[in-house]
Amino acid sequence: MIPFFGPEAIRPYLDIESLIPTADAAFRAISGGTAQAPVYVLHPNDLADIHVKSATLPDCPIFTVKMAGWSQVLADRGEAASSGLIAVFDSDTCKPLAILQDDHLISDYRTAAAGALVAKLFAPEDAASALIVGSGTQARLQAEALMMVRPIKFLSVWGRSDVAVEGLVRDLRQAFPNVEILKTGDLPSAVEQSDVVVTATGAKEPLIQAEWVTRGQHITSVGSDDTTKCEIDPAILTNADVYVDAIESAVKYGAPSRALAKGLISKADLGEIGCLIGGETNGQANTTVACLSGLGVQDLTAVNGFWHKLALSR
Repeated sequence: MIPFFGPEAIRPYLDIESLIPTADAAFRAISGGTAQAPVYVLHPNDLADIHVKSATLPDCPIFTVKMAGWSQVLADRGEAASSGLIAVFDSDTCKPLAILQDDHLISDYRTAAAGALVAKLFAPEDAASALIVGSGTQARLQAEALMMVRPIKFLSVWGRSDVAVEGLVRDLRQAFPNVEILKTGDLPSAVEQSDVVVTATGAKEPLIQAEWVTRGQHITSVGSDDTTKCEIDPAILTNADVYVDAIESAVKYGAPSRALAKGLISKADLGEIGCLIGGETNGQANTTVACLSGLGVQDLTAVNGFWHKLALSR
């Protein structure tokens, strides 16, 4: 019988700070060409998608295959919209070692760790104001990640659901009592007044328009993981330094894909995040944009980071 680990067994090993080094390793592996990380996105219906992401790394004792689903039907019921599992295999024998039914927890936390790393690389070091666009689990985690690496004093939150935004604001106020955290209904003004903007949505059409963006801001688009999604106006990329986790996926997904299709930018305008780690990136006067598609190697490095402890916990 293949061992099975549910979300409660996995949760103790997940926190943003401890996963930042694994995000670093994943970005470096992508840009260094050492990772195999194919991605397949399926749409069982118009209100759902499932991402199948696998990954291998040289000298890593395990490799992973993830199936992560999202459903608007579940969201409309007030239930958790995300679900999924990760299969872990032995790299030497290809035999299955375990099933991790993490219900998207690993994806959530490794994405937040990637957001923290990106903010540390590109957001102004003295960034004091920020906007979170979205009101779900990833929006909350991205807010936590950002405040972990930048001295944010004022945070605004915008989302389509007033109830969800109010709940998120309430939770964040409890977690960060020294930060002024407010719900906003004026998205253009909120963008203009923020040093950092993070979008964590499933938007299929841009929420952030180019005319709202000012020079020197940093924008992270977390939901650049699907051919149907585009959270930010592709025109924003024409006057920004644009960074992606993998150029191969950026040409297919999110704002970079649409900007390329419209001739607003060229492939040469895209920089991979892994190539910049360890270099001097802060203090840039230009606008910076990071579009994250999320690759299976990020799941692999995250799981490998705690796999030994998890396996011994049986």
